[in-house]
Amino acid sequence: MNKKQMIKEQKRIKQEKKDVQVLFKDDKDVYKVFYIALGVILFIGFAFAFMNIANGNWNIFNSKNVQKEEIDDKMVMVGTMFNRSEEEYYVLAYDFSSDDSDLYNYVVSSYYGKDIYKLDLSSGFNSKFIGEKEVMSNDLEKLKFANPVLLLIKGDKILKSYVGDDIEKELK
Repeated sequence: MNKKQMIKEQKRIKQEKKDVQVLFKDDKDVYKVFYIALGVILFIGFAFAFMNIANGNWNIFNSKNVQKEEIDDKMVMVGTMFNRSEEEYYVLAYDFSSDDSDLYNYVVSSYYGKDIYKLDLSSGFNSKFIGEKEVMSNDLEKLKFANPVLLLIKGDKILKSYVGDDIEKELK
């Protein structure tokens, strides 16, 4: 490079520095540019989302997208276990959160006979019916469960109760 070209190059570099200094006088200007860019991006995003919702491409407000919780009609509470429409049926009372819950679920699902209703002893609604020892009574005030139990109910009376291995034997 010759001397003229070097002088020309130095002038060009000085001019670029001046242009940059004019553009960004201090650090606040950098933040302003950032905020403007962020605002433009957000505006485009909201416009895109609004257009898709308005055109029906995104059905986020339809009831089809709401998941409905299934209600198990074979679940009862202690207070409602005598209110079934069948004449004779079973109620299997056990703690759904216990390790044996899979076994009882399998036994219930594989049984084909009288209707079996499930009663969750771990539920807060049924917790006042848990006691140290088992008390089988048709009076709900005296009724207490200590272990998993299968009750044979006819009308509003407990005919028989089965505990432990007797539950599986009765349902086979």
